[in-house]
Amino acid sequence: MAEDSEPAAKRSKVTAYLSCAQRGAEAVIRQDLLSAESRKQLRQQHDAAKPYTHLVLKDLFDPTLLRAVRDEVIHNISATYKETDLFKVFQTGDLANMDALDPESASKLPALMALRDAIYSQEFRGFVRDITGAGELSNKTDLSCNVYAQGCHLLNHDDVIGTRAVSFIIYLADPDAQWTAEDGGALELYPLVAGKPHTPDVRPSTSHLPIWNTMAMFVVQPGRSFHAVQEVLSADKPRLSISGWYHAEKAREGKEHASLQQLQIKAGEDQIHQHAEFQGGDTEGELTEADLQLLRQWVNAAYLKPDNWSKVQSKMEVDGSVQLQQFLLQDVAQWIQAAAVAQDKAEGIGNGRIPEFSTGYGQGWESIGPPHKQRYLRYTAVAAAAATNTVSGHAYAATGTPGISSSTAGISVSSPDAGALLSAVKQQLFQSGAFARLLRSMLGVQILKHAGEVRRFRAGA
Repeated sequence: MAEDSEPAAKRSKVTAYLSCAQRGAEAVIRQDLLSAESRKQLRQQHDAAKPYTHLVLKDLFDPTLLRAVRDEVIHNISATYKETDLFKVFQTGDLANMDALDPESASKLPALMALRDAIYSQEFRGFVRDITGAGELSNKTDLSCNVYAQGCHLLNHDDVIGTRAVSFIIYLADPDAQWTAEDGGALELYPLVAGKPHTPDVRPSTSHLPIWNTMAMFVVQPGRSFHAVQEVLSADKPRLSISGWYHAEKAREGKEHASLQQLQIKAGEDQIHQHAEFQGGDTEGELTEADLQLLRQWVNAAYLKPDNWSKVQSKMEVDGSVQLQQFLLQDVAQWIQAAAVAQDKAEGIGNGRIPEFSTGYGQGWESIGPPHKQRYLRYTAVAAAAATNTVSGHAYAATGTPGISSSTAGISVSSPDAGALLSAVKQQLFQSGAFARLLRSMLGVQILKHAGEVRRFRAGA
């Protein structure tokens, strides 16, 4: 007789979850949650939730079966890495297609198929309808597995596509390793900006950690159900989940307000229309000695040599863009970098931590959104005037900043601040007529006006 290599404990576990699968939805889902009284209480919680109606169901599924689901997803399903300007994630195909699998492949996914059938059963659809008020739901099945490894994220959006009615996420994080806020990966829910319909605030007001055996859900609302998945920081605890939607028979009203439609702008709508004159107004003519004297305070000498300008122009003509490496003088760049690192350190940014959303505000910085289109901090002229650090004069004092010379550029600050330093570069270099004439010499194109801003981006997506 051949020796049985499969441990008895594993055979027992397999038998247990196969039993759950064979007995149907009632063995998969905790039945007391489906009672009339439970539905009433859950509906009240759902309707009272902020910033918009949503619900997190805890300990919803049979834990033995859910562990088996997790094992099947890890060992028997392939996930493809996907990255766009909206997300970075490993994702499987549509699990609705599992019925078309060959018998051998299907035999490896009994628990997953049992879970899918249970959450899309008529009984559970009715439960979802009762606790969310989403109305009638169709029989469409639409779900997939998602794995957010370290660095993965999902940016702000409202989930409105086609006939989606209710979004849900079932969390399959490691049940034996507690998920904490330090691991990242929280589901963030965003309120609307007061007085601006269909516009999410730059900060979420509610977040939920991806806790094992919980199911988050919310009604899909055009221009309202804005959410995101925070960047995952943990190197050894991937954020594993099953995400999907319950669908209605037809698309919801107000789809013209959906985040996807808001992003589909007309040609020219994203152009900057308030360009400003360069200092001195006149950008024509060749570089003068006075121009070169100013540029030498900021710019790497290699870019001031006429022999190199043709190389830059050729690169621009071929590629349509060019990146000028080490453009600023080394000591100028190092001083700015040192100030940025010091400011991050003082505010507790870095070292694998996601900062608070209020981090970096003030001291000349203001938040720019809306986050489904853009999110960053901008150093503004008005805010900069009120900041503690000021920029003026014709020589910068680098006292107390190791490795930085104080003999070069036109910066003077009472205390090194990255925003103030970058603002000085913008104002004294990039807005100068000398810089416009340098660009003309490099590119062979007349430069008439400029537009630019100093930006700061936070970690955490």
